[in-house]
Amino acid sequence: MLGINQIRRRRLWLICASATIFLVVCFYLSTGREPRETSISQQPAIVSPSSKEFVLSPSKSSDPTPPPQNTAYTRTLVIAKLQEEDASWVDAIVNELPQLTSAVYTVDNPNTTLTVPANKGHEAMVYLTYIIDHYSQLSDITIFMHSHRITWHNNDFLKSDSAAMVKLLKNEHVIRSGYMNLRCHWEPGCPDHIHPSAGSITNDITNIPEAAVLAKSWEMLFPNAAVPEVLSQPCCGQFAVSAKHIRRVSLNEYISYRDWLLETPLEDMVSGRVWEYIWQWLFTGQPEFCPEETYCYCEGYGVCFDPSDYRDYFKMRDQTAGILAEIDRLRSANNTADIPEGRILAMDAEVQRLHQKMDEIKHSGLKDVVL
Repeated sequence: MLGINQIRRRRLWLICASATIFLVVCFYLSTGREPRETSISQQPAIVSPSSKEFVLSPSKSSDPTPPPQNTAYTRTLVIAKLQEEDASWVDAIVNELPQLTSAVYTVDNPNTTLTVPANKGHEAMVYLTYIIDHYSQLSDITIFMHSHRITWHNNDFLKSDSAAMVKLLKNEHVIRSGYMNLRCHWEPGCPDHIHPSAGSITNDITNIPEAAVLAKSWEMLFPNAAVPEVLSQPCCGQFAVSAKHIRRVSLNEYISYRDWLLETPLEDMVSGRVWEYIWQWLFTGQPEFCPEETYCYCEGYGVCFDPSDYRDYFKMRDQTAGILAEIDRLRSANNTADIPEGRILAMDAEVQRLHQKMDEIKHSGLKDVVL
């Protein structure tokens, strides 16, 4: 038989062994989880575009801490306009949305409160001037837009309405990503859009006039950065940027960019178009910035579609356009008697069917938002 001391020692040994096994199991359970996926919206941290670190080895890391939800971020809407253009929608949306202010620049009237040193470079002159003049007092988010409320280059599912885009824009997404092109649709601009070093390519020169001068312009703007093989992002110079990303570029560099715009002999349209396809590189370090359209809509505006439904919508839209064109051709034919009886009626019915399916897809994406 075991003595009392032996029994006590054995019990103590068993307790220690059990505790050790428990701690080991807990350790493996806590470290054996699947790694968390990195959101595709996170952008690589960048440094000043003129630095060699940026050119040779831009960091691939990003801030792992998501922004707090429902934070009352301050926002400024920066608008470039001509005297003849109506930007009254800006005042209306500012009155509607708390934490939103505006800065409307009239580029062809030097006597207004907000104007520019010279009416050159289209909206780029306004954007750079605003950043230079407000570099130390930026809002959390700055939204850069044109003056037109309804325009073709806005988002189809938001009624092409600038006010709707500002209203639905997700602050958390802009803060997390740092930069967001406000247009979700790829065309024109994505993918594989401009090849700066291939200035002799006929298609580029014919269809994209800025391609002929982009390489030389790049070398003057960013002398320490290699000219990218391709530059792409959705058109047309409207985007939102966090204050943090704006300030990753120094004030002196912004001044030098505006000086280039003031001094360049390029035509106004061309110099503006040069900047249209380098904003994404300036703020993200990415020469190609073409997020999936459904991702842009969902993360950027809260308008979420099933990807296959989204593709079907545009296929049906193309089908509808083709049918309507055929109907117009038939109706304009000299001899309408040759048209088979009921053919146009059948085609009209098909258009109605496609429109109904398209409306169902549209409503599914917009069910959680109010335009």
